[in-house]
Amino acid sequence: MKPTIYLNRFKHGNTALIKLFSYENGMIEDALQALSYVYYSHHYRCYYIRDRPELIKKLRYELREHAYISDKYINPETLQELYKQREALAIQGNENTPNNNRVLVRCIQANNNCYLQLPHKHKWAVYLQELGCQYESKRRIWIVPEYEKKIRVLKRYFNGEGCRFLEQARHDDKKSHHLKRQDYKQDMDIQDYIKILTLQGASKRTIENYASQIKKLKDYYEGKPVSKISDEEIRDYLFFLREELSYSWSAQNIVVSAVKRYILSMTEREINELLIPRPVTKKTLPKVLEKEEIEAILRQNIFIKHKCLLYLLYATGIRCGELINLKVEDVKFDTHVIEIKKGKGDKGRIVSMPDKLKHLLLAYFRREKPSIFVFEGQNGGKYSPSSVQRVVRKAVVKAGIDKRVTPHMLRHSFATHLHDSGMDIRNIQKLLGHSSTKTTEIYTYISKRDISKLKSPLDDLDV
Repeated sequence: MKPTIYLNRFKHGNTALIKLFSYENGMIEDALQALSYVYYSHHYRCYYIRDRPELIKKLRYELREHAYISDKYINPETLQELYKQREALAIQGNENTPNNNRVLVRCIQANNNCYLQLPHKHKWAVYLQELGCQYESKRRIWIVPEYEKKIRVLKRYFNGEGCRFLEQARHDDKKSHHLKRQDYKQDMDIQDYIKILTLQGASKRTIENYASQIKKLKDYYEGKPVSKISDEEIRDYLFFLREELSYSWSAQNIVVSAVKRYILSMTEREINELLIPRPVTKKTLPKVLEKEEIEAILRQNIFIKHKCLLYLLYATGIRCGELINLKVEDVKFDTHVIEIKKGKGDKGRIVSMPDKLKHLLLAYFRREKPSIFVFEGQNGGKYSPSSVQRVVRKAVVKAGIDKRVTPHMLRHSFATHLHDSGMDIRNIQKLLGHSSTKTTEIYTYISKRDISKLKSPLDDLDV
């Protein structure tokens, strides 16, 4: 007799979905995972589809040999009534069924790995260790190496122990494929898109990000051209990124920008802003270091190249990408300035060079004699971003600061300390290379300059 899959409507935000639930059956899970329009939600712990009549019809047809599709509980109210009946049965003692008395051992297969979830028992722990399994205390799971060879042995052993061995295949194939770096060099549509982005003046990093996101979108719909992917399907894809991959608002915003720019540049269709919305921007305050912490970092007795790197980050507010592209010719000792030619958005600017930084750079240039870039690797060529991050991280540890500090935090600290000392927000904007003062104004929220002058109404009370 074929098993039954029950349909049940629910909503995630404003998105109408249909939950697919049935009694545990490995064959049904395999069949569901093979369907491109069926997804698994770890949040709701169920498979689901979009609430559309054509998808329900398609599901019935494609699973006709595997299961019955029942809409008996399609409305939420009927399912709630079923739950109430089950609770009543449990109260009457129905929990004493054989399955409920057996210890559950979950065998979860996800991303080419296999994990076991089971209660602790010394005998079982010894057995799993002898089998080569490793216990991960943080997640309280056993990691099974070469599980294809050992799955039958494990099943036989735990069934012999009177346990209920449940195999679960997570719906992670799309996720693992999606997280891989996408190769778009052979895709002619994307190559045309790259040409348009280049002509529009987009930076190299923006081009790489947008091209990669378009490739991922096409792969998600099995190579379907973006021009034929509907706005509804793009919305479904954005929901997948948010729900299954936990994309942050900023990462999701990049995807929306890439897709919208592609549609506007490569097609003649219009965009439905309601179906392809931008995520709500979350305004978080930048993290900064105290002046005493900056002093502790800069005082460290380290290699002069690394000392110059730290001084430059804090003294000029230069970005990491700008720092590694800084050339020897950009440092103007006679006029006490540094020219930043390749800033964010290819915008250039000039920053001042304090005397302490100037003397340190002169000593560094005389000793190391960099040829092209101010900071060069051992084999020539410019520094990598990871090298800059490593220098900062080591200096922070050496200074005894128990914080996660990034190169960009020194830029935030530079701007905040300038505002603390009384510098006008317009001048800080020019030094940072911001297009608008609105971006720079965020430092006024963390600056102590004005807050320290505020008088509390408590001081006026006679208490």
